[in-house]
Amino acid sequence: MRILGISGSNRKNGNSYLLLKEMLQDGPSIEKKIIQVAELNIKPCELCFKSCSVKPFECVIEDDFNVLFAEMKSADGMIFVCPFYFYVPSKFQAFLERLSCIDYFTQEKHGDGHNPLVGKPCLLITVSASGSSFNAFQILHHLQEFALMLRMRPVTSNSWPFIGFSAKSGDIEKGAILRETEVIEQAKELLKLLLKKMEKREKDYECI
Repeated sequence: MRILGISGSNRKNGNSYLLLKEMLQDGPSIEKKIIQVAELNIKPCELCFKSCSVKPFECVIEDDFNVLFAEMKSADGMIFVCPFYFYVPSKFQAFLERLSCIDYFTQEKHGDGHNPLVGKPCLLITVSASGSSFNAFQILHHLQEFALMLRMRPVTSNSWPFIGFSAKSGDIEKGAILRETEVIEQAKELLKLLLKKMEKREKDYECI
């Protein structure tokens, strides 16, 4: 199995990335990879309707969008960690828009049955200095809509906001999240739930 962590921050090696790193470094012995959107060149969607998804799930803009999408296709489970800006960081939002667009036009032009992300479990996390419940809900709801539109399966928890996890970094400075040991432990517990979903999906496919 392979797990992919995606840091949606515009800031390289910020608290979103550090939380992902802490979650995965002592995790199970499976393949793991973290990608930082801050390191990628992702342009905004150009709404090129006629040329969009001429082939299923193919974007004609040549940049690092395709690099990240390829990693998502090859992963068995994903962790999206997104800081609170206003609301989603611009580069990550551009990626979400591009992927949403090729999903829509793939269905319009080719019908169902082409989506490589269907059924893949994902964990949704937002990071903010205060861990504000209102800010967290806005970000997590946005990510949830994105995941469900692509027919992925967000992992739910037993505590509010249920659809993901609001991680309190305590400050906006880089590394602040590392002082929040309880938050890191909570994130690691949610990782266990994600892994269980990944294992179940793998067993279900073996039974087909």
